[in-house]
Amino acid sequence: MDERNRPTVAAYAEQAKKHEQAGDVQAAMRSYLIATHLQMLLLNPEDSAACFQLGLTFSSAGDDHHAQAAFKAALALQPSHAEAWNNFGVLTDAVAALRRAVRLSPGRADYHTNLAHGLLADGQFAEGFREWEWRTPSPKRDFAQARWDGSPFSGKTLLIHAEQGFGDSLQFCRYIPDAAALGGRVIVETRPPLAGPLSRIEGVAALYAWGAPLPSFDLHLPLPSLARLFHRGEAPRPYLAADPARVEKWRDRIGAANGKKKVGLVWAGNPDGHDKKRAVPFALIEDLIATLPEIAFFGLQREGNDVCPGLTPLGAGIADFDDLAGALASLDLLVSVDTAAAHLAGALGREVWVMLHSAADWRWRGKWYARARTYRQDQAGDWRSPLIRVAEDLRQL
Repeated sequence: MDERNRPTVAAYAEQAKKHEQAGDVQAAMRSYLIATHLQMLLLNPEDSAACFQLGLTFSSAGDDHHAQAAFKAALALQPSHAEAWNNFGVLTDAVAALRRAVRLSPGRADYHTNLAHGLLADGQFAEGFREWEWRTPSPKRDFAQARWDGSPFSGKTLLIHAEQGFGDSLQFCRYIPDAAALGGRVIVETRPPLAGPLSRIEGVAALYAWGAPLPSFDLHLPLPSLARLFHRGEAPRPYLAADPARVEKWRDRIGAANGKKKVGLVWAGNPDGHDKKRAVPFALIEDLIATLPEIAFFGLQREGNDVCPGLTPLGAGIADFDDLAGALASLDLLVSVDTAAAHLAGALGREVWVMLHSAADWRWRGKWYARARTYRQDQAGDWRSPLIRVAEDLRQL
C-alpha cells in the first residue's frame, strides 16, 4: 500500500468516535473494525487474512480505493486466494483478476457471474453472455420442459419467461422477434406492469402475467438468456412502441408547456431494492431546475412526495409502463438515473440522458440505445459533476 495513502489506526479510531457521537452506529462499527484490522497488520504485516478482512470492511464502507489496496496486499501474501482475486476484480473491472478467481474456484457461480459482468463491460459479449448463464435466476423456476438451445422449433411452442428486473426485461426483449423467426409459436410471461409494451413486440403470439396459469408449451428460456443466442453487436434501433391511446392521454395532460422544451426527470429507483447508489438527492434536482427556468420539467418519479417550484409531478398518474411510454412520447427528453424508465425510453427510441454512479455496471457500457447518452460520476457518491454536465447540455437544447 502506498505510504502516502496508508490509513492509520488512530485516524479510524477517531473517526469511529465521531460516528458514535453523531449516532451513526453502523459507521462507527465499520471504523472500529478498520482500526482493529490495521492494528493486527501492524503486529503481523504478513497476515493475509487480516489484509483480506480489511479489504472487505473498506469495501462495505464504500472506500473502494483502500479496499483495492488491501485486496492487492492480501494477494501479494497469498496468490492463491480466489475470493481476494474476485473482490479485487469486481472493484477494478479487471477481467484478468476475475479469470484468476474462476480458475482457482471453477464451481463458484458468483465468480463466473462477476467474470461475465467484467467481460460485458469490456465489450466481450460472446464470452460474457456465456458466463452470464451462471447467474442466480431471479426468480428461480423449475420447468419439466427442456430449456431451449436456440435451434429451430417449427411446430412447437416456446415460453420466454420473466427473470431479473424490469430493466433487464426491457433491455433484452429486443431479441424476441429473432426467436420467433426460428419457427414455432412464442408465448411470453412477464410481470403485469410490462404486459402492454411487450405484447406489441413482433412475434409474440400470446402474453401471460407472471403468476398466472400457463398453457402447455414445449420449450422454455429466461428472457435475458436471449442475449447469449442473438446479440451480434448490431446497430441499436427502436423495438418497442407506445399505445396510441396512452400517448393521446398524456399529450393532453402535459400540454404545450408554453413552447418550452419538455424534460422528464427520474432521480431515484426502487427504494426497496439496491438503488441507494443510484439515487440523486432531491436538493440537487431542485438546484438543477432552479438554474434552468427556460425548461419545463416533469417529474416521472412514482415513489416519494418530492416537489419544488418549476417541477410538474406526474408520477402519481403512472400506473404501468404503458402510461410511462405515453408520457415519454409527449416529452422531448428524459433525464434519469439508472432505472427501468431509462431502458424504456431507449427501447422506444426516445432521447434519454442517464446519470450513472461511478461503479455503474455493464448494462450502460456500450451502445445499447441509439439516442442515449451517459453522465457518470467522477467520484463515488458525487452527483454534482454529472449534474453540471447535464445542465450545460440542457442549455443547448
